Amino acid sequence: MNRIRLLLLLLVQWSIFNGQCSMAFAQDDEPVDIDEWQVMKVEAAKDPFAHGDQFTINFANYTEEEWCYPLPGAKFLSPYGGARHHGGTDIKTHAGDTTRAAFPGEVILSGPHYGYGYCVIMRHANGLETLYSHHSRNLVKVGQWLHAGEPVGIEGRTGRATTDHLHFETRVKGTAFDSERIFDHANHTLRRQIFVVTKQKNGTLKFTSEKIE
Repeated sequence: MNRIRLLLLLLVQWSIFNGQCSMAFAQDDEPVDIDEWQVMKVEAAKDPFAHGDQFTINFANYTEEEWCYPLPGAKFLSPYGGARHHGGTDIKTHAGDTTRAAFPGEVILSGPHYGYGYCVIMRHANGLETLYSHHSRNLVKVGQWLHAGEPVGIEGRTGRATTDHLHFETRVKGTAFDSERIFDHANHTLRRQIFVVTKQKNGTLKFTSEKIE
């Protein structure tokens, strides 16, 4: 009789345990809500060349919530490159105006930075980095995540600057390229195209675009 009772007790315990396991597996199989920001954080942390020597950004599909001109209403001051090898594009409105995040992303630098003065650098999930400098004051901290269009800093003339303006750069892994390739600065719009970045054998980057008909 004692053996029979022991067997019955073991069967009951196994049934309870099995039921709990089944419930646990059922819970694990339920769909989990994934926060959009978490996904973007993972993407922004990746090397854009992790899966090959080329990556593309389809700006043709960007919604109004996915991009913003970095200084709305600005007039064009000076272009990228030229005789002085200018590393960015200078645009200007009025002292005290607010610069804004060009794309959603994470702040990876915020503070005084050499001749840039008060400077902010952001890393974006699309593989780009953007730089905003000569602020009179930064409005963000390192590690902060911003939506496109959220405030970044206050237009000023800190660092090597002779007038209040925004020095704006677009980069890939620290290498600057002409932001006119993706922004029409005259009309404050995003160029609707497929933007292609290729890492060449010598390590330099090539930037091209494919128009969308």
